[in-house]
Amino acid sequence: KEKVMARAVAMYQAELAKPSSEKKQGLRKVCRDVQKAYLKETGQVVSLNHNTLANLAKGGVRLSEFNSSTKSWLTPTETDKVLEYVVEMARRGFPLSHKRLKEHVDEICRARLGDAFPQSGVGKNWTQRFVEKHSDHLRAYRAHSLDTACGCAVNPTTNKAWFEMLKDVLESGDDNK
Repeated sequence: KEKVMARAVAMYQAELAKPSSEKKQGLRKVCRDVQKAYLKETGQVVSLNHNTLANLAKGGVRLSEFNSSTKSWLTPTETDKVLEYVVEMARRGFPLSHKRLKEHVDEICRARLGDAFPQSGVGKNWTQRFVEKHSDHLRAYRAHSLDTACGCAVNPTTNKAWFEMLKDVLESGDDNK
């Protein structure tokens, strides 16, 4: 939806750039045109609000961006570090559960916020929303018992990859120094 709204903003700004002698389309007309074009391209219906379009065209910020920058437990840098850590642990064969992810994030927030951080930690569904928000980097999987197909995956290629990872850790340490 954000990309569709960005297209509407660009279209509306192009309308505003037209000389005053030409007829300009209004906010509602631009929204309708972009919605129709998106429906034709993808077959999916998207709803655009003309007030949001007006706000963004004036240089405003989306509410979701504002909330994520002012109300998030993690700073953008901390978020990047958590994502790197989660991906690295999964790459090493130890994917984090939601419980372990929560413990890791609670520890980071307590270190930065101290007593201002709630004793209970981040919210009950925080990790699910975090994984959903960063679904381009993370995915939730259910663990399954090792079956014959997975057991057969132990071959020279995977052994080589494992020992290369082990070598990297032994040479650089856990903190990559």
